[in-house]
Amino acid sequence: MRRQQQPDDRMLRAVEQEASAGVVAIATTMTDAPSHITLCSGALVAPNLVLTARHCVSRAVTATPSCDARGRSHNGDHLAEDVDPASIAVYTGLHVRPDVDMPVARAVRTLHPTGQVLCDSDVAFLVLDRPIANATVLNMRLHAPVETGDVVVPVGFGGGPLNIVGHKVARSKSTVLATGPSANAATGAVLGPREFEVDRATCRGDSGGPAIDAMSGEIVGVVSRGGSCSAHGNHVYTRVDAYQRLAQAAFSAAQKAPNMAAREVAASPDHEREQATAHEPEHTTH
Repeated sequence: MRRQQQPDDRMLRAVEQEASAGVVAIATTMTDAPSHITLCSGALVAPNLVLTARHCVSRAVTATPSCDARGRSHNGDHLAEDVDPASIAVYTGLHVRPDVDMPVARAVRTLHPTGQVLCDSDVAFLVLDRPIANATVLNMRLHAPVETGDVVVPVGFGGGPLNIVGHKVARSKSTVLATGPSANAATGAVLGPREFEVDRATCRGDSGGPAIDAMSGEIVGVVSRGGSCSAHGNHVYTRVDAYQRLAQAAFSAAQKAPNMAAREVAASPDHEREQATAHEPEHTTH
């Protein structure tokens, strides 16, 4: 069994700085309500490709998805149709205000797993209309999952403990409490086979933001759902290693070579589950 070494303060500071530079804000404007803008976070995995959460790019049917440890929904569909990619804008910087700031890029295509349920599959990629200049690109770890006890650095635009949405904050030294499939009676988290739970709070605005392995600096998951901003535990992430084929399809769509650890991944049911669904503007070929 792989055991992660514990990072020292110097390593944590280095990961926080590097990871923060590669995290972007994602603002989605609803076409039926232009004044309604939803802010999420994402990670730049190629100059024109962003990793984020599925619920950041599709219309929600419910604000409280309920899942079991097999990755099934207890309350029906969680999502309706996808948002038009043209209404998704990407911003950089430490402090973002989508109502006044100019975006650095817009989405032209979204890719995500099939189905309308977030359980065990809350992951998506955005292909951008242009590369982001002078951007820091982060690696995804697709060859191995996280383990209980691993230390990760969550980064997002949720503003940290004060939940100042639009402010980018790295939550230093967050510990993986559990991996799925499991149910954590102490925190209330129910995890599907492709999910894990961390102890440090993730807040509104952090959705879609990455969890960065504190030793390697690689992305190991994206924020899916959780408890309150101040709660200990019940902050659920979707594992990126479980979606290798989706990642490959996204890199192909972005016409970039995968920016990930160069290791072969053995075929397994865990890696074969997903089927990429691509959504593009109406004038392009599906």
